[in-house]
Amino acid sequence: MTTTTFTSQGQNSSVPAQDGSPERVGETMAILGCGIMGTAILLGVVSAQTSGSKTSGAELLPSRFRACVRRPESAQSIRAKLPPPTLDSTVILHTNNNAAAVRESDMVLLACQPHLFKPILEEPGMAEALEGKLIISVLAGVTSEDIEEHLQQIVKRESGFSVVRVMPNIACAVQASSTVLEARPSYHPRPLPENFEATARAIFSCVGTVFATHPDTFSICTTLNGSTPAFFAMVIDGLVDGAVALGLSREQATQMAAATMRGSAELILSGKPTHDVRYEVACPGGSTIQGIRTLEEARTRAVWMDAMRASTSEQSGLGSGIKVKRGSA
Repeated sequence: MTTTTFTSQGQNSSVPAQDGSPERVGETMAILGCGIMGTAILLGVVSAQTSGSKTSGAELLPSRFRACVRRPESAQSIRAKLPPPTLDSTVILHTNNNAAAVRESDMVLLACQPHLFKPILEEPGMAEALEGKLIISVLAGVTSEDIEEHLQQIVKRESGFSVVRVMPNIACAVQASSTVLEARPSYHPRPLPENFEATARAIFSCVGTVFATHPDTFSICTTLNGSTPAFFAMVIDGLVDGAVALGLSREQATQMAAATMRGSAELILSGKPTHDVRYEVACPGGSTIQGIRTLEEARTRAVWMDAMRASTSEQSGLGSGIKVKRGSA
């Protein structure tokens, strides 16, 4: 177990672990913009702590949290989702008091809407409070460099800001997210401390599976991990509507379609190629191959490829609040 000493301001003076494992960043994490995603991550880590989960890197996890929101109703919503014993002792709620929460924390999760990150970082005292701390960003379309460079512009000097970019998905809410973490190569001009990446990986292991990728492929992974739950929901919607049209109840159809998608995913994750899954089900002359033929005639796979490309290409500009109007094909 790592030994960590804290000052009166909540900062940490880290002591390396004796076994050579990454040192602990600290015990307190502030969550800036604790909305749906931020709350899901908060609940996942709290659950891992209270259940004694053996998550990889559990010794690196924060044990105290400062959840920041803009509206009292949002604070009340978070309060209602937390187990009563964790309130105040483990989780402190802050309303319109971001900089104070960051000053009292050792690491920060930036989980606001992408176009709000600059106003938040420009709040009085915020940049100074973030200096030297682990900053984890889950902002779509905003690069680590965007955040680091904007912070340096605020303090008007080259300074020690370190951002780990991460993209989870909505399944954080049921601790089944596929999360991608940006791993900077050794030749990157701003390499990250090893314990920063290890801590981010440990946090998101509490809400699902974590993958790593280089910065140049991160936007692709953002679509593949972050956007595709919406795509998969559309697939289920279409199958359910078809089943309802044939006479099955919507509730039964939804449960069956979702369970079948989950089972198919487990087969693929176990190592079975997608081609084998398709053609072990589609017997010669059978009904399944007729359905596949219909999907092929509709260019279904080409449509998914186009959707991946469209979502990935339109990530740029999210940090500026730009709304892209897509013309007709």
